[in-house]
This record gives sequence, structure tokens and C-alpha cells, in this order.
Amino acid sequence: MNYRRALSTCLALGVGAWAAHASAIEPIPATPGWRGFVVLGVGHTDLKSNLAAGNSLVEVGRETINSVADAPRTDSVVHPIFTGEINYTTADRWQFFLGTSLEDALTLDGAVQLGVRRELGAGGILQGGFLFSGVQTQAWEDPYAERVVRKETDRDSTGARLQWDSVLGSPFQLTATYRDISLGKEASGQGVRSVACNVACRDLLRRDGAQYSFEVSHLYKLGSGPRHLLRPAVRYNVDDRDGAAVSSDSWSLQLSHVFLGQGYTVASNIVYGQSSFDQRNPIFGAKTDSNRFVLDTTVLYRLPIAGGRWQAVGSVTWGKDDSDVRFHEGEMLNVSVGAMYRFGS
Repeated sequence: MNYRRALSTCLALGVGAWAAHASAIEPIPATPGWRGFVVLGVGHTDLKSNLAAGNSLVEVGRETINSVADAPRTDSVVHPIFTGEINYTTADRWQFFLGTSLEDALTLDGAVQLGVRRELGAGGILQGGFLFSGVQTQAWEDPYAERVVRKETDRDSTGARLQWDSVLGSPFQLTATYRDISLGKEASGQGVRSVACNVACRDLLRRDGAQYSFEVSHLYKLGSGPRHLLRPAVRYNVDDRDGAAVSSDSWSLQLSHVFLGQGYTVASNIVYGQSSFDQRNPIFGAKTDSNRFVLDTTVLYRLPIAGGRWQAVGSVTWGKDDSDVRFHEGEMLNVSVGAMYRFGS
């Protein structure tokens, strides 16, 4: 799990792990028609990060830093929550969709997808989609600028995802994701005063580039009934940026558990990962390698209205990025409450 991706999920959508399903892609219904879900609510986030700048709806992150030698300071924000998915199933069981899937929410990935799913019978379910940011993410033009008000710039992310669930009738799932990342203005290193950063230094810090992710997971149904669902996952990421000091390889292990109770559901995740950068960050003279941890728990409770289509939702998410460079460390605590409504037949 990439901690910064979990962080951007929380900031962009105001939701940590708002999901109720550990079977990844939900089964395609036998009857055609419109279906989907929507989540509405409010969240509170405490954030320690020198790098996060929020998005077009939520302002979070300190505008000024005194020195690149400083650890990040805490910033807090109350933010709205709005996410969901709408899909249409045809008579021959093609399903077209737009939104943030429950599977994405469960794995702390807030990408919005426009795509199609197809059931392959005993072969499983195949899904392909175009990825884009639902809410415009912001970044600092120069995150290292000292003793000035740092300026924000747009961070665009587009890409594609191919996912195969229940591979050939097995409990395995395979996922491959590609993203192209670009900043409206890249000025990393231009505003640092305590360290000399020439053109060659700034070239090592360029954040534009590509990101590749590959994941394998396996679904276990514990016990005689389907009340306990367990999904371990292994994920490998490659960040191929223009700057070698911000390019990295990383891996993570994730364990997801869902308990299906009578009228309620509890979904939890635990994630541990490591990242290794290609070259030293020239500002610090060291690589910004890190260990990452994420813990979250979400409770959904079916409300006795509208035929059980409404569910109350509460979520707590904690994440920590323990970097070898103190400036790049990060920590997040998010608490969210709200409701989810399912529509369609």
C-alpha cells in the first residue's frame, strides 16, 4: 500500500474504507437495469505532512515551512463526504459503470473509473476501465520552499486498470494499473534557501511521470458459512518519474477482513509496505526510503427504512509513513460518519 495514495484517497473523497464487500468485483446481476450506490457524510482528518496540499474542495496542509530540516506539523480539517458508483447491466450481462467502486474503497484507492465489466462464466469476471481524478488534487509547486507561502498547483492523474476476479473459477484476483501523473507547474527545489539546489539538483526532483501497480490477492471464506471473509494481497508498485530522486520501487502486504453480521458489517484492513528510491534526494543527501503502515475499520449498519437500502456508516483510518528523512515523514488519522444508499433492482 502506498501511504500517499491512501492519504490522497482520504482527502479527495473524505472516505477511508467505506465498503462492505471483500469479494472484490461484485457479481453482475442476472437482470438488466440501472443500479449503484451513493455515500454522503462528514469526516475529520488530522494530518502531519510537508507534502500534502489537499484538493479543490478541502484545504489541508501547512502553507509555510521554516526549514527542510523540520518534521511536519499537524493540520486538521472537517470535510464533506460524497462518493459512489452508477452502473447499467445489459440483457447479455455486460455492465457499464462510472464511479468509485466498493472494492476501491475497501483497498483505500479513491480512483474514479469509467469502464465495463463482463462475466466469463466459470472463467470469472473481467473488468477494464479508464481512471481519472474525481476531485482535482493539489500539490505544492515547490514543497521545499522555505519561509514563504508555498503556491499550489494542479496534480492530474489519468490511466487505466485491468482486473480479473475469480480467475478461471479460483479464489484469486489479478489487477494491473497504469497512471500518468503530471503537475501544472513543477518548481521543486527552487525555493530552498538553506541548501544549494542548482538545475541538476532540481532535475532529480521532477515529479511528472508514470506509475505502475500489480496486485495478486486470494479470497478465503472462513468456517462453514460466509460470515467471515479474509483476503490477503501482495502489491508491487513502480514509480517511474522524470526525477530519479522521486522514482521508486515499493511493495506492500495487505490483509482485509469482513464480518457479515445480522444487519451489520465490519470491514477492516491492515497494511505494511516498504519503498526504495532510485537515488539520493539532493536536498538531504540521502534516499527518502520509508516503511508504511495503514490500519482501518469500517462499520455498516442496515437501517430499517426503504427496504434496507440505507446503511449508516462509520470509519476510522490511521496511516503512518516512517521515512529515513524526517521532512518526508507523514501521519494521518481520519474519522468519518454518514450513510450509504443503494438504488436499483
